[in-house]
Amino acid sequence: MSSLLSSLGFIGNPFEHYTAELEPNIALYAVKPPYLTAIFHRAMSTSSYLLFGDRGAGKSATRMTLYQEVWKKHNENGNAPLAINFIDFSKFDPKNKGVYDERIFISEVAFLTIESLLAWLSSLEDSDREKYTSKLDHDEKTLLIGMLQAFYISRSENERHQTIGAALKLLNQAWTTKSHLWINQKWSSLSGVFSSIVDLITKKYISDSADIANNVDIFLKSLGPDQGVNSRIVLEKLVELVKIFDFSGVVVLVDKVDETEFTQNSTESATKLVHPLLSHIQLLEVPGFAWQLFLWSKIKPFFESGPLSVRLDKIACSSIEWDDAFFIKMIRERLKYFSSGKVKFEDLLEDGLDGDNILRELIETSVRSPRELIRLLDVIIVEHDIRHADDENPQKLSHNSIELGQDKYVKDRIHSVYDQKILSQIYRLASIRFTNKDIQAKFKINSQSARNKIKSWEDLGIVHQTGTRAADGEQGGKPSYEYSILDGRVSRIISRRLISLDSYEEDSLDQENEDIEC
Repeated sequence: MSSLLSSLGFIGNPFEHYTAELEPNIALYAVKPPYLTAIFHRAMSTSSYLLFGDRGAGKSATRMTLYQEVWKKHNENGNAPLAINFIDFSKFDPKNKGVYDERIFISEVAFLTIESLLAWLSSLEDSDREKYTSKLDHDEKTLLIGMLQAFYISRSENERHQTIGAALKLLNQAWTTKSHLWINQKWSSLSGVFSSIVDLITKKYISDSADIANNVDIFLKSLGPDQGVNSRIVLEKLVELVKIFDFSGVVVLVDKVDETEFTQNSTESATKLVHPLLSHIQLLEVPGFAWQLFLWSKIKPFFESGPLSVRLDKIACSSIEWDDAFFIKMIRERLKYFSSGKVKFEDLLEDGLDGDNILRELIETSVRSPRELIRLLDVIIVEHDIRHADDENPQKLSHNSIELGQDKYVKDRIHSVYDQKILSQIYRLASIRFTNKDIQAKFKINSQSARNKIKSWEDLGIVHQTGTRAADGEQGGKPSYEYSILDGRVSRIISRRLISLDSYEEDSLDQENEDIEC
């Protein structure tokens, strides 16, 4: 851990992890956004909801907090839906040119629902589990075996074994009433319990009643053509299934749609992935079944108009917007948790530095992203410790440490955010504000090519229109649009001249030639 943090008595580094999945206790210090309450109530009532946000804006942290809050409610009185996370899209083959079938979604959700239900059953003591498995009537056994055969044991044993561990560990973060095996986190033993439950259901129940096997075959045919393609019926059956075990329904938390190999650099590909689901509005209106989708804000325009538009007017949704007060509270809560309530942000700083003003500066540098702000603070502290490694006593953060830490962060981080060719164009402007004419002059291109270039930068979120400039000359004319660098990391690199253009010159010239030819 950092020398500075250690000297202040921290029990851990509050800025060590940049993703919510690596923070099992995040619910204890996460600052809950205003709309989390609304989302929670919709989850509890199994109503669907879409939450849009920029990358790093806190979508996954919100999802993880919601997941734990729903399970907390179940722990308290049992009156809650079965919450599951849907964050793996490896089953969605990119080779099909972005044409996806809703049935892929339904099959994956059915598998995850059954797996989560089995994981929960394996968490119980034998006597508690027996209360559920021994009281099943004939129809309930048929439903349970049928769903397992259709959507779970139809997968290869190796595939199921690979996902069991992750399911158990994820549930462990939220479920509190657990057997001694869970308390000691004996995952290999728990996997055995998990498998024995599957065997119990698929073998013992059938042997107990000769006609159950025949009824299961009839049930499978009832799901729809080709066994399981009638999506709405499958969702309805999943609701029936979990209610046998006293869950009020199912809530699926869909996240990381834009983080696959084939969607991370394409807003259109990310949109196409979930479009089949959202375009079939009836799948969002199944009683007892809710979809909570955490989506990249840049795909929202595709849903609002054009060939990929959906009926957003029929789907409750909102967009993440954080104010300065949230970020300041977020940092203070993290510091409070990891220091056992002893350290405030000002305690990290040299005397005379204004903590709130410094945090506001860092918020802008980190593009108003919770994830990036945490990453930035981690870099500042690490770089500070390196510079003061030989000092006899730990030093608190100085103004110079904060400035140099920001410089290090933006130079290292920006290359993983934007393509180098795009950066080469932006850096050559050498200004954080510009007009179309400035682009024409700098790149020696015509007005239309300049507009195209600016549009591509806007789509990437690097620049935005911030005003107008009066027409040049005495003849008057239309005012010009003025654009500004939106990304605080790029602005800092330009304004502080932190980059040499030598390594970018060739890429820039290649792009110019392409524009001129067009």
